[in-house]
Amino acid sequence: MQYFFTTRLGNTRFEMADGSLLCKDVPIARTGAQVYDESELEGLIGDEDGEIVVTRDADEVFRPETLASFEGMAFTLGHPKDMVNPRNWKDYAHGHIQNVRRGTGDQSDLMLGDIHIKTAEAIQQVMDGLEQISMGYDADYEQQGPGQARQHSIIGNHCAGVPNGRAGIRCSIGDSNTMAKTKQGWLTQLKRAIKTKDSATMEDLVENAPAELIEPELDLPRALNITINPAQPLPPNKELGGLTTDEECGEVGGTMSICELEKKVDALAVLVQQLINPASTSTTDSDPDEEDEKKKATTDAAYHQGVVARAELIMPGVKLPEGGKLSAFKRSTMDAAFKTPEGQALLAPLVGASPDFAKMPKATLDAVFVSASEIAKSRNASPVTTARASFYDSSNKNSPAALNKAYAAHWNK
Repeated sequence: MQYFFTTRLGNTRFEMADGSLLCKDVPIARTGAQVYDESELEGLIGDEDGEIVVTRDADEVFRPETLASFEGMAFTLGHPKDMVNPRNWKDYAHGHIQNVRRGTGDQSDLMLGDIHIKTAEAIQQVMDGLEQISMGYDADYEQQGPGQARQHSIIGNHCAGVPNGRAGIRCSIGDSNTMAKTKQGWLTQLKRAIKTKDSATMEDLVENAPAELIEPELDLPRALNITINPAQPLPPNKELGGLTTDEECGEVGGTMSICELEKKVDALAVLVQQLINPASTSTTDSDPDEEDEKKKATTDAAYHQGVVARAELIMPGVKLPEGGKLSAFKRSTMDAAFKTPEGQALLAPLVGASPDFAKMPKATLDAVFVSASEIAKSRNASPVTTARASFYDSSNKNSPAALNKAYAAHWNK
C-alpha cells in the first residue's frame, strides 16, 4: 500500500501532510509462546512461578477473521483499563492501524500493520523511544498442563505502544535509536525470552546488558568498555515529499549469525534454568549440587566441556583435576579468580565485595558462573586494532599492567 508523505524520518517512519506520523510495516504480533501471569488468565493454573506460557499457532494468528478484526483498530498509549469502544474511543485513541497482513520470508511468523499516529502526545512519545507493541484482544484459552496453555479464537480490539511488550523486541516500531533498560527489567526480560525461546529478544538483551552487570563500579581508568550497538540510523538527509513504496527494507543489524546466537542461548541455559526452576534444598546424605551437575552432564554431552571452557574464561589457566567435581570446580575457580585484580573486577559487580563462594546457593553459583564467563568472553572478543596498539604499552595508564597496579592499590585499601 502506498501513502503520500511530506518528510521521510527513517526507513519506516514518515511525516504525513497533516503532520501525523506514519509507522509503516510494523510487526504487531507473532506466533509462538508468550508469558502471562496466572492472575491475568482466570481459571488457568500457572507454574511454580505463577506464570503461564501461552502458545499461539499460525492457524490462529493468521486466521482471516483474526487479521480482519485488527483492521482500523485504535492505537493507544499503554493498554486502556477497558476495551476500546465507541463510548470511550475519544479518551484512549491516538491513531489507528491498517493494512494488517501476514509477513513474508523471515517475517512469515509475524503479523504486520501500518500505524497512523495522530496526536502530538503519542508522536512525541514514539519519537522519544516508546517503540514496543502490545495488542489488545479477546481470545479463548485451553489449558495444556500446569503453566501451559493454547490461545485461539482471537478477535482484535486495539494496538498499544508500551515500554516492554509481551511479544518481545521483534514487535517494535522501527527506526528507534533508544535502548532504555533497568537491571531488574533486563533480568525479567531475559527470563521470559528464554522461557518462550524468543531468540530475537535474547540477542538484543545479550548485546545490551545493563552497565552494572558488565563493569565494576570503581573510580579507576577504564580501558575496556562494552559498546552498545546503535540502532538503525536515520538517513543522512531528510527526504522530502513523495510516495512510500511496498519494497522491503534490507535488514540492518550486527554480524551475529544464527549459530552464534544459538551458542549464546546455550551459554545462558544454566542461568535461565535456575531463574525458572530454582533448585530445591535436599536433606539427603548425597551432595545435591553434584547430583544436579551429573544429571546435566548426562543429558548434555557438551555440558562438561562447556563448564571447563567457562572456567578458563573466568580464570585463565585453570584446569579441572582428573575426577574433579563440577560444582566444586566452579566454586574454587571463582574463589581463586576473586583473589586477582582482574577476577575481582569481573566478579564484584555480580557478587559484591565479600562473597563466600563455598556457601553460595547452587542457583546463585550457576547464575554468577555463566554471567561472568559471558562477560569475560565479550571482553576477549574485542579486536585489537592498530589505533589501539598503544593500549598495551606499559607506559600507558590504561594498559593491563597499569590497571592491575591500580586495582591492587584500590583493593589493598
